[in-house]
Amino acid sequence: MWFFQDIELQPTEEISNAFLWSRVYRQIHLALVSSKDENGIIWCGTAFPDYSEKHQTLGKKIRLLAPEENYLQKLNLNAALVRFVPDYVKLNPIHPVPQRKCKGFAIYSRYQPEQNRRQKAKRYAKRHGISVEKAQQLFPVRQNEVPYPYIQLESLTNHQKFSLFIKKDTAEEHACEGFSAYGFSKRSSVPDF
Repeated sequence: MWFFQDIELQPTEEISNAFLWSRVYRQIHLALVSSKDENGIIWCGTAFPDYSEKHQTLGKKIRLLAPEENYLQKLNLNAALVRFVPDYVKLNPIHPVPQRKCKGFAIYSRYQPEQNRRQKAKRYAKRHGISVEKAQQLFPVRQNEVPYPYIQLESLTNHQKFSLFIKKDTAEEHACEGFSAYGFSKRSSVPDF
């Protein structure tokens, strides 16, 4: 049985939804990193109930899911989001996933356009006998061409800003193998409701 905890963003006239996503998701990322078990596995995944590729939006809600309730309790989101609750974030209690409302399963993964550009450049360089650096110049990445919604974040190590593009795919239910430090996976699916 899966469990979930919803976090609802509450933007104001002064504080935008995008700004809240950036600040809140940074704290969620830190909480996920801190929740690793003794084998280094993160058992909590993220979902976005209002996700829309068509409108390139994540909405105003993030859902954290785990196969056991204690994994969500270990995240201690009350402490992680203390600066935002109750003014900018509504943190709901942990509940079991309602089986009747479940539409199936989904996989949320990180899409990295720069990585795709690098792969294209390597293939092109190999086929045409030029350096990878020259080939990369032939494949520019334009942010508005990426079809997925994103969160603007800042690296905690080098303080550079980057876009965390989020891709959603429908999936079959299969055993949870763990999630990344952003709550994503290419294999572990989460209930979609």
